[in-house]
Amino acid sequence: MGLRPLLYCALLALLAACGAAPVAPPASPVAEAPATPAAPPATTAPATPAAPPATTAPATPASAVTLTVFAPAGLTEAVKQLAADFEKTHAGVRVELELGHSPAQREQLEQGATPDVFISASRKDMDAVAEKQLVVADQVRPFARNQLVVILPPDNPGKIETLADLARPGVQVLIAAADLPIGNATLTMLEKLNASIAPDFKERVLANVVSTELGVKPIVSKISLGEADAGVVYVSDAVAAPNLKTLEIPQEANVAVVFTIAPVTAAAHPGEAADFVALVLSPAGQNVLSTHGLLPAQP
Repeated sequence: MGLRPLLYCALLALLAACGAAPVAPPASPVAEAPATPAAPPATTAPATPAAPPATTAPATPASAVTLTVFAPAGLTEAVKQLAADFEKTHAGVRVELELGHSPAQREQLEQGATPDVFISASRKDMDAVAEKQLVVADQVRPFARNQLVVILPPDNPGKIETLADLARPGVQVLIAAADLPIGNATLTMLEKLNASIAPDFKERVLANVVSTELGVKPIVSKISLGEADAGVVYVSDAVAAPNLKTLEIPQEANVAVVFTIAPVTAAAHPGEAADFVALVLSPAGQNVLSTHGLLPAQP
């Protein structure tokens, strides 16, 4: 045995004698595991921009109503004012006026048109639609009268001073078509004047007629422009054209046209239709009609 092992054994014996614990040979160094690299810091996704606040479309009033009224063109100014007054007291209601000739509007009703209110310048046309139950028959009411008047251009080129002058040769006269209420009334008026002016007065006036118009508005327009010497219209039309001169017709020869009104049976807005009729018949409505040259329904 070599010297080195002998020395090691002697050392162990000495330590055992002294009571010390043997010393273990030094351990082989342990290699450290490579450190796991730290995870990269988490990236935060860019925030989604907030959506802009939703815009709310303006709400249409639940009560929005369009009330359609058929009316004769001869009442244009009066019914426009009545419609405006009605809208002021009925929020959410708009009155749509369809102005025309009563016979044509009667035919529209017979063909299926459904306005809310029908105003007629002819009792014959109103009775026809009432008989067919196109309007509420027991609610037909007369509400105003109109009479005839002769209108002349402002400078009166025909030098017309009396009704007899309408029959003078060369005078140019305008009247409405015979199938219109005012046209029929004009012919009746001329017939009546035969008794007070001359037996052939009507015949001679009709010989001077240069045009028969489809309503009173064209007559007023042409007389205003000086395209004829005289025309026969309603008093309400003359009131609406104060620049024109007028020639009154005696009461015994004049012809009153009575206007009637009724709600339509198939009206989309029966409540508002009844309210509109009530306005026309009311003192306020009658005052509006009076300011436009119309007379009460009953003399």
